[in-house]
Amino acid sequence: MLEALPTGQPARLVGPYRLLARLGAGGMGEVHLACRADRPTADPYGMVAVKTVREDLEVDGDFRTRFRREIVAARTVDGPGVARLVDADADAPSPWLATEYVPGPSLAEAVVRSGALPVAAVRALGVALAGALADVHAVQVLHRDLKPANVLLGATGPKLIDFGIAQAFEATALTSTGLVVGSPGFMSPEHLVGSRAVVPASDVFCLGAVLAFAASGRGPFHDDEMAAVIYRISRAEAELGGVPEELRPVVERCLRLDPAERPSAAELAGLLGGGAPEVFPWPGGVLSLLAEYGEAARQVGEAAASGTGVADLPTLAPVVPYSPTAMTARPPADPVAGGERRRPWGAVVAGAVAVAVLATAGVVLLNRTDERAGPSGGPSAGAPGTGTGTAAPATLSRVVLPYGGTGRTGDFGTAGTDRAYRPAGWSPWTTKVEPGTGACALSPKVLVCAGTGGSAVGLRASDGKQLWAVPGRRDTSPVGPMYPAVVDDTVYLTDLDGIHAYGLADGGERGVIPVPDGDWAVKSTDLVDGVLYSAYFGAREDGKGLVTAVRLKDRTTLWRTPLDGVPEQLVAGAGTVLVPLGMDRVLAVDGRSGEVVARGREGCGTLTVHAKSGSVLCAGRADGDVIVLDARTLKARRTLAHGVTTRPAVRADGLVALIDDGGTLVTYDLGSGRERWRAPSGEQVYLAGDRVLAVDSEGVTSYPAAGSSSVDDVKDYQPNPPDDFPAPTHAGEVLAAGGAVFLRLPDGLVVSGYLP
Repeated sequence: MLEALPTGQPARLVGPYRLLARLGAGGMGEVHLACRADRPTADPYGMVAVKTVREDLEVDGDFRTRFRREIVAARTVDGPGVARLVDADADAPSPWLATEYVPGPSLAEAVVRSGALPVAAVRALGVALAGALADVHAVQVLHRDLKPANVLLGATGPKLIDFGIAQAFEATALTSTGLVVGSPGFMSPEHLVGSRAVVPASDVFCLGAVLAFAASGRGPFHDDEMAAVIYRISRAEAELGGVPEELRPVVERCLRLDPAERPSAAELAGLLGGGAPEVFPWPGGVLSLLAEYGEAARQVGEAAASGTGVADLPTLAPVVPYSPTAMTARPPADPVAGGERRRPWGAVVAGAVAVAVLATAGVVLLNRTDERAGPSGGPSAGAPGTGTGTAAPATLSRVVLPYGGTGRTGDFGTAGTDRAYRPAGWSPWTTKVEPGTGACALSPKVLVCAGTGGSAVGLRASDGKQLWAVPGRRDTSPVGPMYPAVVDDTVYLTDLDGIHAYGLADGGERGVIPVPDGDWAVKSTDLVDGVLYSAYFGAREDGKGLVTAVRLKDRTTLWRTPLDGVPEQLVAGAGTVLVPLGMDRVLAVDGRSGEVVARGREGCGTLTVHAKSGSVLCAGRADGDVIVLDARTLKARRTLAHGVTTRPAVRADGLVALIDDGGTLVTYDLGSGRERWRAPSGEQVYLAGDRVLAVDSEGVTSYPAAGSSSVDDVKDYQPNPPDDFPAPTHAGEVLAAGGAVFLRLPDGLVVSGYLP
């Protein structure tokens, strides 16, 4: 609301305007309600909002130059969704500008005082603001500080404010030591890179954050620590749990990390329904605030027009604009001691906050001469179809298998970081599912995660929406999670009574391939080239086993081979199926004929096949060693490491990564056995492109495959679970594709975010 001016003092003039009441203040200036001194009025729509620089601040020539430039930019902006610039003076002792007054609260105040807006109001708000941005972008101007405090709610709809002056005002703030300026909760990732990287899609990102706030009452990057806010924005890791489901897909598109994947402002208006309503659907709480603002403005206007001075308004504390993080000084540096791994926020903030000080708030003119930015200039503004100069990414076209695919190498290869392997329309998401463990397979449209007893869930790969679920047979099945085998449009899940087929899109049953004749129970499965290999043990006759090969496309059993022992987790790769028998030997079975071609005498709990070198990594041993076996003879070549607790991962070039029993990530060269580097780590390890991924209960930490030379090389992805979700107690299963990570947590959560 309005704040009364001090009584007993003469009327204060700024240019031709008489100040009537105080609207608010910031670090660099104040904003007042005013009217023309020669034309007093009680009509709120005939008033203006005058913004002035604080008189105690030193205003230099550079400031005035910036101010003039921004005035020119602001005067090019017009339209029903923008608060029009009325007048300005950059040469006054205290520079000022006047914009049309909107008699209503900011979106920040409205949500804080009356709660989140209903869906219809959010849609209408989004259409109006997107239309305003489209008008702004059409005249080659960017807003750059779109936030709830810069959206004023009027009777006929919202209006954007703070064009033209914000950058000049906030640039002066750099003279205040240690002051962090801007609105980090509603910045785009490009703001953190620098002003030259900001493009029209950056405003769309900010608008998506504003709509999330309007719909949920909470910013999508809200956190108690500024460092955390900026880190989450830098990865576009939005929390949208409070946004109604019917609005969430549109908001998620706005909040994608890649500007090329966001809609334009005009496209966004269409996605939200388009068209201006005859009567704006403000809820009752907002209408009450509009009435309060209108009445207060009329009171001060009538007092000024009657010649009795300003109205005797109650003095109210200015409403603090919504901000997820309020700070007056830079956060302290995050020390690194004793080689301990540092969480990423300190490293991100060290540069990002400094950039935010320089890049946040204001309006910039786009390049009118169609010059392309240089290497440091970010994407250009003129690329067809995107408005960013960045080509839209290709999309995933094949299935990404769990465990790193063939041979269970734990290596997702370049597909893990190449955007061509990202599902179409993907953006970060979080979904609750039934608790349990199990691997996931990623098809172009559906992520399938297997659970115990033949259970599984199908989630839409782009946004995590649950499409279907198959319950496990808990009353009869002790079977643990099996390999989710996806071939064409069908998912195959193995249970006690056979291999069940389900539709990939809808989870509909498509038949069953029964277990082999006899009293067999499935123990493990693996998929290679459309053939599912399964190991069984005798349910009644101890000490016997069976391994089979079934071509899933036509459900043909290719061969069955009896075993003289109980099989553990088989692994198929390089034309061979390796089957551990107990903890004292390994069999190699020809993948085409089912003939046993080799017998090894090493006990292996887990096997990893490195086809390029003809080596097999034998781990999960009683002595904790990792042994390198010859894939053809299964004879031991060398001992690679001691005291290892997890399955190692191995890259095509022979880089081996593993976690030792002290929780340390250690890497080796497979060919020479030489240790390469080590780092603090977690519970499991995977590889993706040129990164090594260590997983623990807190999330995923990424190291350069060549080794880390500084803490800045180490990146983290930490899931942001819902408030009512328990903290994970141990690591989940990971799948990497297209620069995204898909993480199945054991307590009933599946999350997807940008690969660190």
